[in-house]
Amino acid sequence: MRASESLIREWTSAAPRRFKLYGRDPTHVLSFGEGNTYLSPVGTAVGVEDLEGDFRPAVLEDVERFHRLADALPHLDHASWAVWPRDVPEESAHAYLMLSGFRNATKPVDGYNLGRERARQTIEMAAIVAGGRDALVERPLLLGFANPVSPLMLNRETTEGLIEYARHGQPTTIPPECMSGGTSPATLAGLLVQQNAEILLSVAIAQLARRGAPVLYGSASTIMDMRTGGVALGAPEAGLVMAATAQLARYYGIPSRGTGGNTEAITPDYQAGAETTSTLLLAALAGFDFIYDAAGSIESSLSAGYVKLLLDHEMCGEVRRILSGIDVNDETLAVDAIRAVGPGRAFLGHPHTLRHFRTEHYSPRLFHRSPRSALARGEKSVWGKARARCEEILAEHVVDPPLDPDVEARLVDYVKGVCARYSVAAPHLSV
Repeated sequence: MRASESLIREWTSAAPRRFKLYGRDPTHVLSFGEGNTYLSPVGTAVGVEDLEGDFRPAVLEDVERFHRLADALPHLDHASWAVWPRDVPEESAHAYLMLSGFRNATKPVDGYNLGRERARQTIEMAAIVAGGRDALVERPLLLGFANPVSPLMLNRETTEGLIEYARHGQPTTIPPECMSGGTSPATLAGLLVQQNAEILLSVAIAQLARRGAPVLYGSASTIMDMRTGGVALGAPEAGLVMAATAQLARYYGIPSRGTGGNTEAITPDYQAGAETTSTLLLAALAGFDFIYDAAGSIESSLSAGYVKLLLDHEMCGEVRRILSGIDVNDETLAVDAIRAVGPGRAFLGHPHTLRHFRTEHYSPRLFHRSPRSALARGEKSVWGKARARCEEILAEHVVDPPLDPDVEARLVDYVKGVCARYSVAAPHLSV
């Protein structure tokens, strides 16, 4: 498909500069285009590192657990489909994922729009939760994905789904996954040129389907590792691509979606921490509205880790503190407190300290700030603390408010209908 520059300019200018995505709980709202940065876990990994540190294929129970963890963790704003289950029929997996999201999270969730029919099915499920299609358009509950096929192609099913979501007012993120030197030029500037063309054509198609359709100018692009031929999502170049992508999104006036928190590490080790931090922090400082893969990524996001999610959540808190910056006013400049304390004395007991330390200082829950002797006294390693915290959340977290029982029953029946539509089994379905 080709389009003239004039057509692209005309229709991309129709994309809204601001829009909202809602959770089932109306208090959870993502306001894109207003200077906020929202963080989401890893998405659709096919493998899992479990709490014992063993790797295995993902199953539906993992989907539900990751949804509940995302619902409970305060530095995550969105409950992604962290993993793709292998114990339900592939044809109906999207419907199971929708059901899990609405059951186990009150925050905004992913949608699925690969193909017209499946896009419509997820829209119908969301409409059940929203109270009808008109209500769903008014308060969108789904975030779709329309990944161009680099170089310079749009997949038919992806485009059909983009059009369906646009027609029903559901936001779609458009993130090419260019690999520099493989599916795009080896130079990062060349990658950005190609990626930009792929994004803008997709944005224009959404606007042709419905003028003002909400979209996110996105990227999941990075380099190809020339030694292995594999993707390198944890590479420093990935962070550079994110920084440039965010600038281009601002140039076009379209809210943005980046990726950060990725690593090629196969377990939560030093490499994982270094790559996760650099890619997440660069994406956050670039000013993206929405950052996917911010927590839980292992093995180029082919796997999701329970402990890694908790460790990354700690980093998300640090990143959020960095983004908040330094508030400068008469109170925070603390001239009166400095004068009152004077030379050689401590500020620990001064009222100014008591007023501000809880909000001014980020206090990690898992990372160590104790002396080495604390380990000798039985304090857990950071991995052990993260594992214990994960187990605690899974045992104790209550999704509040719960999904309305009548709505849940209708969703379960709908998933059974999807399974029947594709003539596949309908396991794991109960109210």
